[in-house]
Amino acid sequence: MGALFFKKGVDKLQPTTKSFFEFELNNIDGQRTKLSQFKGKKAYICVNVACSCGLTSSNYSELVELYKTYSAQGLEILGFPCNQFMGQESKPEPEIKQFVISKYGVSFPLFQKIEVNGQNTHEVYKYLRLNSSLKVSANEAKEVPWNFGKFLLNSEGQVISFYNPDVKPKQMKQEIEKLLNH
Repeated sequence: MGALFFKKGVDKLQPTTKSFFEFELNNIDGQRTKLSQFKGKKAYICVNVACSCGLTSSNYSELVELYKTYSAQGLEILGFPCNQFMGQESKPEPEIKQFVISKYGVSFPLFQKIEVNGQNTHEVYKYLRLNSSLKVSANEAKEVPWNFGKFLLNSEGQVISFYNPDVKPKQMKQEIEKLLNH
C-alpha cells in the first residue's frame, strides 16, 4: 500500500466554533458520549480505524503498545471506525469491537462508524482537518488520505500534528513524550 493509492481531494467544510471537548458522538456500544469525559489527559491520538486494511495489524498493534506504555502518563487514544476506504470497515460495530479486542487487545475507546471525508464528514473530523496541516483555507481541508490517519492533540484538544497512514504509531513516540512531559 503506497502513497500512490492515498486520496488527495479537498473538501469544503463548514468550520465549527466548538472546541474538541464539546463534541458528542456514539461510542462503539451506541451510547452517546461527550468527548469532555476524556478531558484532563496530556496527549490524544485520534485515528480513523479499519479491520480489513493492509495497515490494520501494524497500526492496531503499535497503538495498543503506545496505549499500554503511556496511558497512565496521560495519553488517550480515540478510535473512529470508518468505511470510506474501499469498504475496509464493513463489519457492524459489535463485530469490530470483538475483533479488535480479541485479536489486538484494544482497550482504548472506540466509537461508532463515522465519515471522515466528503459531504457527511463528522463534526469531529471537520474540526481535526481544519485545525491541522490538512487545512487549505478557512473552509477547505485536504481529505484524510486513507485508514489510520493519525491526529496528535495536546491537553487543550488542539491539533499538534497529522501523521499520514503509512507513518507507524511508534514513529510518534518522540512527539507524544514531549506532550506528556510538558
